[in-house]
Amino acid sequence: MKYNIKKIIIGSRESMLAKAHVEIFKEKFYRKFEKNLDSELITKFIKTSGDKFLSQNIYEIGNKGLFTKEIDLAQLDNKVDVGVHSLKDLPTRLPDGLEIVSILKRGSHQDVLYSNKNLHLMELKQNSIIGTSSIRRKNQIFKLRPDLIFEDLRGNVDSRVGKVQKGKLDAIVLAKSGLERLGIKKNYSSLDLNLMVPAVGQGAIALVVNVKNLRVKEILKRLNDEDTFTEVSCERAFLEALDGSCKTPVGAYAKIDKKGEQKIMNFRYFASTLNGQNFISDKKKFFLSNCMDESYNLGKDVKRQLKLV
Repeated sequence: MKYNIKKIIIGSRESMLAKAHVEIFKEKFYRKFEKNLDSELITKFIKTSGDKFLSQNIYEIGNKGLFTKEIDLAQLDNKVDVGVHSLKDLPTRLPDGLEIVSILKRGSHQDVLYSNKNLHLMELKQNSIIGTSSIRRKNQIFKLRPDLIFEDLRGNVDSRVGKVQKGKLDAIVLAKSGLERLGIKKNYSSLDLNLMVPAVGQGAIALVVNVKNLRVKEILKRLNDEDTFTEVSCERAFLEALDGSCKTPVGAYAKIDKKGEQKIMNFRYFASTLNGQNFISDKKKFFLSNCMDESYNLGKDVKRQLKLV
């Protein structure tokens, strides 16, 4: 099929990681359409609310599109054709007029512990200072290491890593996919899934389009990785049922597994109250045919167990 679009404008944040995500998108785009599309990809960098209010913690103000709002508005004003986002930054319900048309094949889902000596969690000295602004990460680590000291940490990946390198923090917790995409290959150890359930959608890149932009939508949906899309949709259904605001610590990781002729969704999940006193971490298996409903119902059940209703 031959498409006739002279240019496609990409909306992105200005961080090094956001730029890396744009490059991943471009590479997949050109590889897919090199013979059928002569479109020029143009990137427009936009500062979002999440980039402006670095003095506040995310859980204090909620994540109602904090890292996407300004890009969303640019799309609705037809100034941007596609928003390239970390999926975990997207609210469970997008603004009216926008939709996720594709999820690229997921990178690593894991969290990692970054330190100058590449220590594992249990090797950290007593009273070591850990940098993270994620209550999800803090509450899970605290269960194993209540002796550690937690310090709030915001900013881009490179600035966070710099604080460890300068000795201001003993360690920080980050998404492995972000480090890999920035070419950082040392001084970190992966946190096992049974210890640290990742953020919903962690490691996945989402392409968001204005629903009225039919030509771009038709092109970009061909970049969708179906398994990744199904997996993260289940995670987001779980999050939506539980809360979806960033004020409740939530983690989920879904993975399709084939058992004979039957496909199964393995679902690992975590949720807690804000103070961490009530804590649920477990796993389930769902048939793929009804995994969305099962994930949503599980979120409702966990919400009741935590008495968040």
